[in-house]
Amino acid sequence: MSGSLKRLPTDIHMVLEEDKDRCEVCTVEPAKRIPFVGFDGIHQNCSRCGEFKVSGSALSMMNQGLGQELRAILSGWVRNQNTLGSVPLITSDNLKKILATPIPPVMERAKLLLVEAEKGLKRLGDNFDLNEPRFLAASYSSSIQDVTYLFRILFDQRLAKSTALGGMCEILPDGYIKLDELRGNNSASANGFVAMHFSPELDEIYYKGFQMGIMDAGYVPLRMDKVEHINRIDDEIIMRINSSKFVVADFTGHRGGVYFEAGYALGIGLPVFWTCKRSDMSELHFDIRQFNCIDWEAPKELADRLQVRLEAVLGKGQKSQNAQQANSAGYDLRGI
Repeated sequence: MSGSLKRLPTDIHMVLEEDKDRCEVCTVEPAKRIPFVGFDGIHQNCSRCGEFKVSGSALSMMNQGLGQELRAILSGWVRNQNTLGSVPLITSDNLKKILATPIPPVMERAKLLLVEAEKGLKRLGDNFDLNEPRFLAASYSSSIQDVTYLFRILFDQRLAKSTALGGMCEILPDGYIKLDELRGNNSASANGFVAMHFSPELDEIYYKGFQMGIMDAGYVPLRMDKVEHINRIDDEIIMRINSSKFVVADFTGHRGGVYFEAGYALGIGLPVFWTCKRSDMSELHFDIRQFNCIDWEAPKELADRLQVRLEAVLGKGQKSQNAQQANSAGYDLRGI
């Protein structure tokens, strides 16, 4: 592990990775800057944190001196959003909410480590390198010592084992069984899947409306950042819906994919929350008009009404309840 490039100081990273900038989230690993026209911020892909966008105002807040613990939370949030299929945007609005969320319990972090370990494996029994920076973010860890300790939990439960010196490890049969259980259990999920038209014109309503409303209610927003499908649901979207606690379906633009995703969610018994831009309400399909649809005009209005509806039907999410304990857990956010 000591001979790995990833263990070298940051300044040597920058010499060897001249085409990369320092990651704005973890501030440790080099990150590739991705061109993004018309965006007042930065779009990066970091080997530790993953891919993300951060607005200029949020960047200014982040440069006010976040400590290792808070950066571990932010890094973990980005990596988790990537795992769920989304490239998140960090804004001044959602940054404080993200940082106010305490680090997950130890057992949950060990499970997140196991989920990350499975990524990229082509065959059962393939090895993974525990020293890769992505495991720091995936497990909300600020040091390799934390990652090693969490791996010991997996080892003690016969979910994974070390196969060689230097960090090479393997998922054991019980580990794959545990992964199947995690994929099939949405009763304890905090994820809210947002089905909507993928249009640049609707990005603001997602980030300032849907995302904020779901986070304020104590849940984790999830949107698939990919090319919209036509009259079908692919396997990845089915998997994401299956692992969610609820679905928010927005019919602005009246895309066929949203109708299919909402119908699938209803078919497997998930709560569906219906929304549509007020000017598009008259075009709603007659099958949808029977439901209590949130008609919105502006992001703040949508966020507030969606939060109230979610809390009324599902109750306050655990993420919000945990956030109330953030300051007592030692996270001082007053200077952010």
